[in-house]
Amino acid sequence: MLFYRDLEIFEADFFGGSIQLMLKDKLILLVDDEPSMLKATKVGLTERGFNVQAAEGAEAAMQALQLTRPSIIVSDLVMPGTNGFELFEEVKKEARYRSIPFVFLTAVDDYYAKKFGKEMGGAAYLTKPVDLDELEQLLREKLGE
Repeated sequence: MLFYRDLEIFEADFFGGSIQLMLKDKLILLVDDEPSMLKATKVGLTERGFNVQAAEGAEAAMQALQLTRPSIIVSDLVMPGTNGFELFEEVKKEARYRSIPFVFLTAVDDYYAKKFGKEMGGAAYLTKPVDLDELEQLLREKLGE
């Protein structure tokens, strides 16, 4: 049985008679080293009804993972220190995170980088500038909505 406190209403279309609900436990961990990109993507996804936690860089993402368990991780590839591929490997080392889908969202539009990301087990590889419609569709698909 679901209780109201377990749900978040994110869209109501009273004319069409539909009310879409999203469980609060569907958390997206969004990782990027560029604050403006991080904020814009977070705002765009939040406006579309997603529950988003932002992490500025891979180290912040690893700290966030100690406190919460996201439903999906969306990460930039090129970041100072630990890059997106290295973050993926760190996340997947821990058994409790292996089932979390990992999406690369990056400005690196390179065939070999895309191939490598998929071969290592990434759920998807999208390029910037971010198309929020495409990202939303992908997230809904991966989250089973």
